[in-house]
Amino acid sequence: MGDLEDLAAIDRLDRDDASLFSRLIRELVSFCFVLRSEDERLYTFGVRNFHLVEAYFACMDAQVRKDEGLGVLAWRGPNENRLRLNQEETITAFILRLFYEEKRNSLRLSEYPLITVLDLTQRYKAMTGMDIKKTHLKELLKRFSRFRLIRAQDGINSEGSIILYPSLAFAIDQETIEKLRENLKVEETTP
Repeated sequence: MGDLEDLAAIDRLDRDDASLFSRLIRELVSFCFVLRSEDERLYTFGVRNFHLVEAYFACMDAQVRKDEGLGVLAWRGPNENRLRLNQEETITAFILRLFYEEKRNSLRLSEYPLITVLDLTQRYKAMTGMDIKKTHLKELLKRFSRFRLIRAQDGINSEGSIILYPSLAFAIDQETIEKLRENLKVEETTP
């Protein structure tokens, strides 16, 4: 019943806040993440009115999460709404998450980890024994940028930079890593 009371509170927002609420919901549904560094006003509004956002997403049987330390708001829908990645995309996403974890501890709070396209392609080859085709790489970077996991700059040339957003830690959380580890163990033992 608390969710319904919180939903009623949406109606009591003033015009500016109602507009921000509407924009926040659109951003979350469209891009999955709102990052403090990309839109501080929208992020701050979301944190301040988190109970309203939770109530709204609960009606869709979805969850919304926040991490004020990382500066991320995220939503996760039911399984049928989740993005499905192919093997190449999954490997690349895990590599990006690995880079994020390796580099984030050496940065100031206001910075995001940065790698080059060459770093990514070399790590991919080291882990898989295969090269990523340039057309696939371009599509991967574009797709992950769209969902605010990274920001790819300078195209796919080897010196091009990739900014790693903290949303990677939400998209590929510890639970996801553990599930993948279990699946790999099952595959190894299956003849």
